[in-house]
Amino acid sequence: MPSPCGRRCLLVACVAYGLFANHWARDSLGALEVPLESDAPYSLSARRYNALTSLYFLPNIGVPILAGVLAHRFGAAATYAAFFAIAAAGNGLVGASVAAGGGGAFGLLLVGRALMGIAYEAVDVLPIGFVSPRFRDTWTALVGLLNGVNRLGSVTNFLLEPLLYRAGGLPLALSVPSAVGASGLLTALLAWRVDASLSRADEAAAQRAEEEPLRTSLRSLPRVFFLFLLGGACVYGAVVPFWFIGAKHLQSRFGMPLATADALLLLPEGMIALVAPPFGLLMDRRRWSLTKRLYWSAASLAPIPVALLLLAWLGPAGGAPALAPNVTTLAAGNSPPPAAPNLLAPALATLVLGTGYAFAQNLIWASLTLVAPPKLLNLCSGLTGSSLNLLPSALPLLFFGANSSTNLTTLAAVGAVGVAAYSWAAVESTARDRPLLPAAATVAAAAPLTAAPDGDDFEERLDALVEEAVQGERPRRTA
Repeated sequence: MPSPCGRRCLLVACVAYGLFANHWARDSLGALEVPLESDAPYSLSARRYNALTSLYFLPNIGVPILAGVLAHRFGAAATYAAFFAIAAAGNGLVGASVAAGGGGAFGLLLVGRALMGIAYEAVDVLPIGFVSPRFRDTWTALVGLLNGVNRLGSVTNFLLEPLLYRAGGLPLALSVPSAVGASGLLTALLAWRVDASLSRADEAAAQRAEEEPLRTSLRSLPRVFFLFLLGGACVYGAVVPFWFIGAKHLQSRFGMPLATADALLLLPEGMIALVAPPFGLLMDRRRWSLTKRLYWSAASLAPIPVALLLLAWLGPAGGAPALAPNVTTLAAGNSPPPAAPNLLAPALATLVLGTGYAFAQNLIWASLTLVAPPKLLNLCSGLTGSSLNLLPSALPLLFFGANSSTNLTTLAAVGAVGVAAYSWAAVESTARDRPLLPAAATVAAAAPLTAAPDGDDFEERLDALVEEAVQGERPRRTA
C-alpha cells in the first residue's frame, strides 16, 4: 500500500484523468457540427443540433445540487463514482449510435448525450469535496493544475477530431471520444477506493459524518456568495455556447475550412491549459484574498464581450461568407479562384476571448473554497455547478436563431452582466472586511494564523480574537 502522500498523489492523478476524459467527450460534437448536419446517418437540422447542446447542459441546472446533497450524505468520492457510471453509459450509447441507421442513430445520440449531460457537471465539481481537504495549503495551485489537465481534453478534441473525421468519418470521430469518456469510470472507481483508504487514516470520515441542517445553513449564506454564482454563470454562459456554434460561425463568416476553424477553437481551452497552473501557483504564494480574486474575476471577464462582438460583426460586409463562390464565374463554367480567408482578426479576437476566459474560469474554482462555508462545501459546489450550466442550457434553446452573429451578440450581453455581478460582489466583500481593534491586532499578530484565510473559518477566528481582546480590556477600565 503506498504511503499517505503517495495515495493523495494517486487520488489527484485519477481525478485529473477523469476530468480529461469528461471534457474530451463533452466537446466532441462542437468540432463536428458541420459533418453532423450534412452526413448520414444523422443529417441534423440546426434546430436538432441546438437541441442536443441544450439537452446536454439542461440537467445540470439541478443535478449538481442533488449531487451535492448526496455527497453530503454518502460521501463525495462515492457519489463521484456513481455519476461517472452514468457518464460511461451515455458514452456507450453515443458510440453505438454510429452503427445505427435512420432515426435510430439520432435517438441513441440524443439519449447518450442526455446521460452524459446528467453526469457532466457533477463529475467536474464533486472532486472538490474529497480532494481539497487533503491539499488545504496548496489547493489554489492544484486547481490550476487540474484545470490545465481537464482543458487538455478539450484541446485534444478540437485538435484530433478533424483528423479522425478525415480518417474514418463520423463513426471514428464519435467512437474514439466515447471510448475515452467511458474509460474515466475506471479511474473514478479507483479514486473512490483511494479516498476510502485515506479516510481511515485521517479525519475526513469524521468530518463527513458530522451532518449539518442544510436548510438552516443555506439561509446563512452571504449575498456575496450568490453574486459570485451569478458572475460564474455569466462566465460560462458567455463562452461555453461559443464552443458549439463557433466553428460553423468561423467557417461561414470568415471562410475558413473545418480544420482551421477547429484549430482556432483550441485557443480558449488551450489558454486555460497554459495559464491555469502558473496563475494558481501565484495566487497560493501571494495568499490572494477573496476581494482581490473577485476584482480580478471582473477584470478577466471584461474583454470577453468585446471579443465576442468583434467575432460577430467583423468580416465581409453583410456577413457574406468570405469564400462564397462568384455566381458569374460559376455560370461561365469556371472554377472559383481560391480565396485566402482572413485569419488575423478572428484569431486575435479568439485569443482575447480565450485569455480572459482562462483567468475568469480558473478564479471560479480557486475562489469557491473562500466564499463557501467549509461545512457546506459539497452543497455549495453543487450550487456552483448548477449555476454554471444554467445559461449554456437555456441560451441555445430559447434565444439562438439562424443568425450566428446575433447569437454571439447575445453572449456578449451575458458577459457584460457577469462583469457587473463580480464588481458588486467585490464591493460587498470589501464591505465585510472589518478593521481590528488595537488590542485585537496585537493578539492576531501573535496568533499562529499560518493558513490562508478560508471563508467563515477565518471570520470565526477573527471574532474570537476580537472578543478575547475586548474582555481583556474590561478589567483595566473598571480598575
